[in-house]
Amino acid sequence: MIAHPLSRRFLFTALAGVFFLVAAFARLCGAETVGVLMPGRDIPYYEAVLDAMRNSLDAGDMDVDFIVQRPMPAVMAWNNATRKLVVLDSEILVAFGSGPALAVVSEAPALPLVYSCAYAPSACGIGGNVTGVEAVLDIKGLVAVLGRISHFKNMAVLFSHEEPDSAMQMRIAVKAAEAAGASARGLETHDLEHINLSGYDAVLLTTAANLNSRGSLRMIVAEARRRKAASAALLGMACEEGVLVARYVKPSEMGWQAAKMVAKLLDGKGIGELPAVRRTAGETAINIAEAKRLGLVIPFDLLGTARVVK
Repeated sequence: MIAHPLSRRFLFTALAGVFFLVAAFARLCGAETVGVLMPGRDIPYYEAVLDAMRNSLDAGDMDVDFIVQRPMPAVMAWNNATRKLVVLDSEILVAFGSGPALAVVSEAPALPLVYSCAYAPSACGIGGNVTGVEAVLDIKGLVAVLGRISHFKNMAVLFSHEEPDSAMQMRIAVKAAEAAGASARGLETHDLEHINLSGYDAVLLTTAANLNSRGSLRMIVAEARRRKAASAALLGMACEEGVLVARYVKPSEMGWQAAKMVAKLLDGKGIGELPAVRRTAGETAINIAEAKRLGLVIPFDLLGTARVVK
C-alpha cells in the first residue's frame, strides 16, 4: 500500500511540529539544547558512545536537552539534518564521525562543534569553530591480528566515498595487507543486499556508517560465512553481530571525553580554550563462536588480552 502524498506531507509537518515543541519546552525549563548528529541509524558503537556521553552529563547534574538526528548515511542527509538542528535552536552541535562533522562545518559554521569518533579530522578538512575527540585507529594492528588468526591470502576492504576517513582507512588496510604478503582490494559498497565476496578469504570493515548498522553487519557476516571468509571491523560492538575480530577505541572513553567538552562549553568556555584530544584504539574483541564456525584456532596470547565474545 502506497501512502498518499498528502498523508506523507501531513506526517512530516506533524513531526516537525513535535521537534519545535520539544525545543520550546526545553527553553522554558531552562535546559541547554545540544544537537547531536549521528552518522546513521541503529549503529551499536555510536549508540554506546551517545549513551556514555549522556550518562556522564547526567552524573554531573547538567540540565541538557538532547535533540538527536539519525539520518541515512549520506552527505545530503547529514546536511539536511544539520539544518534541522540549527532551526531547533541548538546551542552546541555534537557530530559522530568525520562525515557528519564535515556536514556541520559546511552547514552551521557559526555554531560550536564537538566531534567524536572522528578519524584524521584535520586531514578530512574538519576545522573552524570546532574541537573534539579524535579516534586513533590501529588499522595495521587489526590487519596483523586477522592475519594471525586466519592466514588470509586475499582481503576485501569495505569502504564508502561518502566518508573521507573511510577511504583513508581502506588505503592503509590495503597497504598493510600487501606488506604482509597478501593481496587486498578496496570495495565500495552501495547495495549490501547484493554484496559479493567471491574470491576473498577475509573482509575488513572500515568505520563507514552504511557498513556498521546492525542490519548491515548481519548481511556482511552472512556473505562472509557463505564464502568462509574471516571478518574484522574497526568499530566496537561488531563482534556481537557475528564479526570475528574488532579493534577499536572504547565507546565509554569517547563518550566521556565528548561530554567533558560539552559541559565546559555550556559553562561558558570558548571553543578555542578546549584543544582537541586523541583516544587510541586499545580494545580488541574476538568472537569465539565465529572462529569455531570458520574452523579457526585463536592464538592463546590473543585470547589472554582480548575481550571474548561467545
